Formats: sequence, structure tokens, C-alpha cells
Amino acid sequence: MKNSNPRIATITGAGRGSGKATALKLGRSGTSLYITDIDSNLLEESLSDLKSEGIEATGGVFDSSDISNAKVLIDSVIEHYGKLDILINNAGASKPNNFPEVSEENWEWNLNLNLKGPFFIMQEAAKHMIKQESGCIINISSISSSGGMTSSPSYAIAKSGVVTMTVTAAAYLAEHGIRVNAISPGIVDTHFHDEVKIKNPSVLEYQIKSIPLGRLAEPEDIASAISFLVSENASYITGEVITVGGGKNRL
Repeated sequence: MKNSNPRIATITGAGRGSGKATALKLGRSGTSLYITDIDSNLLEESLSDLKSEGIEATGGVFDSSDISNAKVLIDSVIEHYGKLDILINNAGASKPNNFPEVSEENWEWNLNLNLKGPFFIMQEAAKHMIKQESGCIINISSISSSGGMTSSPSYAIAKSGVVTMTVTAAAYLAEHGIRVNAISPGIVDTHFHDEVKIKNPSVLEYQIKSIPLGRLAEPEDIASAISFLVSENASYITGEVITVGGGKNRL
């Protein structure tokens, strides 16, 4: 795993699910990692698993919805590694509420975590990447951004904003050699969907039937797409949104 000049990546929400799978995928390729999660136990478990494979990794507990944490996070990465090559804005969650029941509190919680926080983390990372004249940013959107999500409209709206945020940042940062893209996962078999009740057997069966490839995505499917986008093989790709949904592109 040792590399004399490894790429440095930071991944938010890497305590489990797609974030952890991405950390393992990049770490196994020789990338050094600074990972975060809001749950200290999940973070420590991820760091332990990474280090057990000989992957260079450290991290810290951060709440991605709190914009005051954005500068602290990126400064911590720079202080530890001296640079930042890759940012993966992965942290996200949903508090379901049907359209008539969406409260201001629900609205703000969903948008702060899924849109506002990632924007300011991206902004802080870009400041350092501009100095380097290089870098790669991946934001995690959702197929709900294009098709709506009746069980959590504020989440869908936030993820739609992530798409616009990605394209806007890509246009500005291209002249500095920084690429910005987004992944829109479909229905991934992670703890996230326990929270939005998709594990209900009837709901789960309906959702699987609606996916042309006939299965939920695994965290590794998302990690593989991210690994491609941050690689040299994607050096001419920026401002794009790649749907990883098994053929399903709307909820």
C-alpha cells in the first residue's frame, strides 16, 4: 500500500455503506485517506478495517450539516497530509415526511445535510485545489433528484440542488484543472433505506421489480463508479452526473 507520492482523498460519511466501500476501494489502489463520520463508533470501525489492510488512513468526527465544520475538516486534511487531491461529498440521509407533513424543521435538516453542508465543504476544498491547480470532487446526488420522492420531497429537492451545484462548480473550476462530477445512486442496499422504510417486504419487492437489472445496488457498485471518475481514465469528464441505478433512473 505504500506510495512515495500517494493521492490524498477525503470522504465524508465513510462509517458504513457506500462511503466505507469507497474508502476501501480507493485505499486498496494506494490512495491515502482522511475519512469522516458523525458517529464515532462507525468511524473507528472503518479506520480499523482500513488499517487492517495496510491502508494509510486517519479521520475525525464531523457533522457535515454544520457549515462551521467545513473549514475545520479541510484544514485538518491539509494539516495532516499537506494537500488534498480528491473530495467525495458522500454524507447524506433523509428524514421522511410526505408533502403535506413537511415542516420547516424537516426542510432545514434535509437541505443542511444534503446540500448546504456539501456546498461549503466543496468550497473549502476548492480553495486548496486552486492553489495546486489540480483536484477532483465527487458529489453524491440521487435518482430522486430527477423523479421526485414522495416520501421525502425535501430530500429530493436537496439532491436536485446537488446536481446544479456540481455543474456550476465544474464550470468555474475547470480552468484550474479541477474536475467536478456527481453520482446519482439508485436504490442501494444500505442502512439508509431502513430509515426510509424501504425494507418493508412489499415495498422492497415493488422496488426490485422496477429495476431493469433486477436487484438493488450494492455499496461496491457506487464505489466502482466513484473510483472511475477520480481516475485518469476520466480525465476529460467534468460537470457530469452519472446515474448508477441498474437501469432505473427515476423513483
